[in-house]
Amino acid sequence: MKIGPRLLFGFGVTVALTLLLGGYTLRKQAELQKLTDEVDRRDFASLQSLEEITSGANNMRGQRELALLNAYLHRDHLAAGSPQADETMWRQLRETDLKALSDLAVLAGQFETSAVTVDRSAGWRRMRVSIQDCEDALNALTPAAETEFTAINNGNLQDGGAALVNAESLSTAYAAKLNTAQRVVQDQLDLGRSEVDQSAANTRESVVVVLIVTVLVGFFFAMIIHRSITAPLQDFMQVVERVGRGDLTRTVPLARRDEIGDLGKGLDRMVKGLKAVASQTRLVAESINSATTEILASTQQQAAATAEQAAAVHEANATMAEISQSGAQISERAKQVATAAEATSTASTSGLQSVKATTAIMEAIRQQAEAVAENVIALSEKTQAIGDIITTVNDIAEQSHLLALNASIQAAAAGEHGRSFSVVAREMKNLAVQSKQATVQVRGILGDIQRGITSSVMLTEEAVKRADSGRQQVGLTDDIIRKLTENIEESIRAFQQIVGGSSQQQIGFEQVTHAFRNIGVATQQTASSTRQSEKAAANLSDLAKDLREAVARYQL
Repeated sequence: MKIGPRLLFGFGVTVALTLLLGGYTLRKQAELQKLTDEVDRRDFASLQSLEEITSGANNMRGQRELALLNAYLHRDHLAAGSPQADETMWRQLRETDLKALSDLAVLAGQFETSAVTVDRSAGWRRMRVSIQDCEDALNALTPAAETEFTAINNGNLQDGGAALVNAESLSTAYAAKLNTAQRVVQDQLDLGRSEVDQSAANTRESVVVVLIVTVLVGFFFAMIIHRSITAPLQDFMQVVERVGRGDLTRTVPLARRDEIGDLGKGLDRMVKGLKAVASQTRLVAESINSATTEILASTQQQAAATAEQAAAVHEANATMAEISQSGAQISERAKQVATAAEATSTASTSGLQSVKATTAIMEAIRQQAEAVAENVIALSEKTQAIGDIITTVNDIAEQSHLLALNASIQAAAAGEHGRSFSVVAREMKNLAVQSKQATVQVRGILGDIQRGITSSVMLTEEAVKRADSGRQQVGLTDDIIRKLTENIEESIRAFQQIVGGSSQQQIGFEQVTHAFRNIGVATQQTASSTRQSEKAAANLSDLAKDLREAVARYQL
């Protein structure tokens, strides 16, 4: 399940439990309110009705007594009220009380069947019985009161007084029954209040229990969601920390189908990409190191060959100096011309062989310089490939930076739950920055390598040109020596022309000496270029070592 639906499910369960708690509380409050309303509406109304009936009973007693008093006053011819009016009022009060008692008995029967509790139903049953007793007492009082009023109306006040005493006894019993009914209603009222208090206490206890259950269930879901998010993030932090130390051997051991799983897959792909880049860079560094080693060896061989060429040119130069001296002495030692000519012919043959050897050496130097140029060009192509790889690494670092920015936004949106996730985002951002800085360093190293390669290419091309120039000079020297040999042989055959031709021979010797000086200068320049190529190859080898050390921190 995704993290979003999981959080939504936990939130939904919490809301559902909260709604259940609210509904349960409202139901309990409704029951409590119903019980309270029943106590207020039924008990107090019944008690008020009994008080009115009791007041009516008192008024009935007063009307009976007033009727007898008015009859005595009429007998004594004193001002008084009408006994008949008192009888009429008594009958109205009696009918009112009877109707009130009847209605109250009916209500008590209804309240008995619709009571909230069994105890209240029993209380209303007792009240209904008590009301019936009151009705019976009132009905028992009625004949005695009517006997009183009949005696008063007939003028028999003595019988009326006796009937009043009997009626007062029955009235007292009626009042006692009303008092009993009032006590029953009061007990019912006290019972209702007690039940209201008990119901309120039970409601509070049940609400507290349901609230505790709701909190425990919410805490349980919170712990499950917390563990399902925090534990994988801790694994991610360990992997990121190892990657930051250069350890690319760890993978993300997580197989989930939520956002944490997607993050793990992205992190795993990033580690694999860095591992591939580091492997490829290491291979390229090894290739550069191998190529620079070959270039250095080739340059050293070229330097040795150039040194040998310089020695050969020095020897040829010394030989030509001796030939020049012998040419200057030809005019003075004409008698020894034949022997000197033979010696000169031998020296010319040796010089010709030396020139041929010099030509072969110059050709080898040119070929070696061309091979060095090809190797340097190939090395330049490899550095361009490394530049492309570094561009790829930089793009990966940019994407990692964007991914870290997106993770920071998601963590900020998640609020408190996203705090741990924001730590992962910062570590990924730091890793992207470190990767970018590493690519900048490697790019700088490659820039130095490319500049060294460019310088080597230019020096190698210059060496090739100078080698061609030296080869041309050696060819010219070869022609001159050949001509010198022919002249010497002609001088031997035509001794008579030696003196005249010695001056021309001396000029030729000077030209050959000048040519050998030029060859020596070119050879020195070639040796200097070779030393520069050797130095550039050494620098390229050092740069390759630096590149190899830069990627050696990653464990594959």
